[in-house]
This record gives sequence, structure tokens and C-alpha cells, in this order.
Amino acid sequence: MAAKKNTTERIYCNQCRGKTVHRLVKRMNDSGTDDETGFWWSTTFDMLQCGGCREVLLRRRFDFSENAEPEIRIFPPPMSRYLPDWRYDIPAKMRVLLEEIYRSLDATNVRLPMMGARTLVDTLVVEKVGDVGTFEDKLREMEKQGFISRANREVLSAAFDAGSATSHRSHAFSPEEVDSVMDIVENMLQAVYVLPDVAKKLKKATPARPPRPQKSSRATGSVPSQVASLRNRRKKKKKKKRKK
Repeated sequence: MAAKKNTTERIYCNQCRGKTVHRLVKRMNDSGTDDETGFWWSTTFDMLQCGGCREVLLRRRFDFSENAEPEIRIFPPPMSRYLPDWRYDIPAKMRVLLEEIYRSLDATNVRLPMMGARTLVDTLVVEKVGDVGTFEDKLREMEKQGFISRANREVLSAAFDAGSATSHRSHAFSPEEVDSVMDIVENMLQAVYVLPDVAKKLKKATPARPPRPQKSSRATGSVPSQVASLRNRRKKKKKKKRKK
């Protein structure tokens, strides 16, 4: 089925990071029926192009006579969260794991990202301080060596426990809670691998403070000289009184 001319609609664009006008480029349809049951189904594929960045996406719509609502999927799916720009500054194995977590987030999963976040935290800690006992022991060693603060240790412990609840008890956290765990994990990665180099570059680019001007010894009206003058006057007055 050919696309209708000038058919447009507003759809979320991953590149523009918002809903933009998309033009229908191509539409294909496949349908069928079951004579015995009277069931019918229809699958429609729409190729749509963003009017801003020109990015193309594919939308699949499946209608079935026994379903109340159609099943709609978009490829690539709308991004729920964007990968940080600094991901190339962390070790390669951690970057690959972080990208896998994001692909799972884009598929609207909640358990797999939590498991991945737990693995990412454990991988970082072992790389920095080694396998030194329980996870709490490792975090204390991270604090001791100056990688994290006491407050950060408690936050990381909470994120790790959340990932463990998913891994071992199949607990499903809400999307907002998953986002919170991802914030914690990414802040840790950035603090350990990215910000130290950023701070060094910033310090190097910051001009030195100008030297403070030295106080002149000839300056008049200073407090010490005024005090000395008053003392001399009082001494002279006392001497005059004694003579009298």
C-alpha cells in the first residue's frame, strides 16, 4: 500500500529529543481471516521520517479481532534515558556494559537494568580495590582509599542492595526507582573516572591569583601609629600632673 501524500503526525524523535512532525514515507499492510472462528488480523508497517533531523523510524501496528487495543511497536524504540557523553572516558568493558543496560532500558525493561547496574557497581569496586570480602568491605576500602565519601558509600550500598533484590528475589522496581539507581551508578562512574581529569584540566586553565600588595611602612593614619600617639600623650599628661 502506497503512502498517502502529505500524511504527517507528531511522534517522538530520539535525535531531536522530543515530539516532532514526521512524514509518512511508506506503508505496507498484511491481513488475514480465519473462516472457522471468524477471527481476523492485520499488521501495518509505517516508515516515517522526522521533518527536523530527517531520521527514519519504523512503526509496526498489529490489530487482532479478539484484542481490545492494537499492539504498537516502534523501531528504534523511544529512548527513556540518554547515554552520557563521557562514557568513552571510562574503561571499555564498563562502557559496553553501560550501553547494554541502556538498550534494556529502551526496551522498557525494569529488572534487567537493575541487574546490570549491580554488576557495573561490583565491577568498578573490584577493579579499584580488589576482591576484599563482602561488598560492604569493598565499599569501606573504597572510602579508605579516597575514591568515595562516607555519604557516597551509603548511597552505593543502597543501589547495590536494590540490584540484589532484583537478581535474587526477582523484585520489580518502578521506572522512577530504576532511574534513581542509574543516577547513582553514573555519578559514581563519573566521580571515579571522569571528574579527576576534568579537575586537573580546569586547574591548569585557571590563571594564578595576583600577589597581594604589601602594606607601606610610611602609611599614615594606621591604627598602630594612632595608638602609639595616644599613649605618648597620656604619658606626658601623667608627668605634668606629678610635677604639679
